[in-house]
Amino acid sequence: MLTILIVDDEKLERNGIKFLLKREKEEFRILEATNGKDAMGVLASNHVDILFSDVKMPYMNGLELVRQVRETNEDMEIVIFSGYNDFSYAREALRYGVVDYVLKPVDPEEFSKTLLRVIQNIKTRVSEREQWERQTDYLTKYFFIDYLYTSNKENAVKLEKLTAGGDHILSRCVRMILVSASNGFFETEEEHFTGALQDQIQREIYYVNLNSNESLLLFTEKYTNYRALADSLRQFFLQQFETDCYFAVSKPVENWRSMPEEFRRLEKLLEEQFYQPGHHVFLSGETGENTQDAAGEDSEIMEQISHDIKYKDIAHLRQDFGRLEQKYKAGEKFSQMYVKFVFSSILKEIYEQMDPTDEKVLSKKVDRLYHCRKISDVVDIVSGAVEELEKYIQDQQDGFRGEITTVKNYIYHHYGEKELGPEKLAALVYLSPGYLSAIFKEETGVTLNRFVREVRMNKAKELLENTNKKISQIAKEVGFSNSSYFCRSFREFFGASPESCRKGITDEESIQEVQES
Repeated sequence: MLTILIVDDEKLERNGIKFLLKREKEEFRILEATNGKDAMGVLASNHVDILFSDVKMPYMNGLELVRQVRETNEDMEIVIFSGYNDFSYAREALRYGVVDYVLKPVDPEEFSKTLLRVIQNIKTRVSEREQWERQTDYLTKYFFIDYLYTSNKENAVKLEKLTAGGDHILSRCVRMILVSASNGFFETEEEHFTGALQDQIQREIYYVNLNSNESLLLFTEKYTNYRALADSLRQFFLQQFETDCYFAVSKPVENWRSMPEEFRRLEKLLEEQFYQPGHHVFLSGETGENTQDAAGEDSEIMEQISHDIKYKDIAHLRQDFGRLEQKYKAGEKFSQMYVKFVFSSILKEIYEQMDPTDEKVLSKKVDRLYHCRKISDVVDIVSGAVEELEKYIQDQQDGFRGEITTVKNYIYHHYGEKELGPEKLAALVYLSPGYLSAIFKEETGVTLNRFVREVRMNKAKELLENTNKKISQIAKEVGFSNSSYFCRSFREFFGASPESCRKGITDEESIQEVQES
């Protein structure tokens, strides 16, 4: 609803304007003042969209009122009322940005035309401001996402300018929660869940989408219990959207400039979802013992160790083997034969993975293990086998590079498939999703999800520049089922809308044009 201030020392004149306003289709909030001095008081405590003012008034006339208003408010729509004898005043007022003047006595039809013109000016200005704010937000997220992944100092300088003054929420954010979903959740449900999310958590939040399966939530509060917040977020996604997500919670950060390093830790933490399906919240800085059940059942630990050996995942093999070692060194009473059976099973799996035909080496190791008198000696034998497996895997490193090449080639040729997550890609090369994610990041410097997004976006840009295909058609060809999500993702990736890209104009240039005009 627009607010209108009517300034005239004659009550009859003010009532006449109010009567004309009530005849219009739109509803207005109407304020009144008897002269310019009173009007300045009203303006000091109210937001006013349109000012209707007479020229001749006591204490402060309309001309002086317009001059003072323009010193602090360039956008307010101002219309002057004047009689024929006051026309010279009205003409002078036009120099201060008065939109129009209306001659007294007021003609209802002319007044209505003037009002419609003023309202259209406001709507146009609001529309332009909203467009500018959208462009600025897209550009801010474009530079921020690039800075998260690359720590690019040049983009950091541009981001600094966009968030200068401390008013932008990003400049006040001190914690991050990286959210991982599946099945392209953030593409299909983003428009629905962002508003519901704000209503659910009732706190200041800055949302940044990274790809169809990952988003980053940034918060300004220093002392909130973020583990509890992540747990409540999980319940929100489960109950509202029947989607089970994983959450990596950052340590406190000073500001956005120190976020890239912590963001990389969050990416690493989220790899744990493949190894700990029962855990959905991971906190940066916690030790593995805190995020896992160190006294877990043998069957669970042994199953995970078998998984690690099968997929040659040394990092998690050491971690899970440490859990087992901790359990049996805890001082509890276990049958020696049972303990030796457990560790000999691991030994057998390790040597079968390296050389299934060399039974003599395995037989000697098992024999030594069963002659041990202390648990520490048993552990040392199996630890040695783990080290042998690690060396064996390192010798095969070229083979893993071949698997990475296979995955990359598949993405290059099948980027149009909707589901290109770690699970599907890992199955192609017979690795676990977690291990493929880890070696892919180590080999390429980016996560699988990020790489898929890069390939899709670059292909979309190529199609925009070299074909006349519709944007909705291009979105579908590069694996997006939601055209509006594709457009937002494109802008946040390239810093320009698909339409601007086709014309060769960036959002940054568009914003500069608006600022310079």
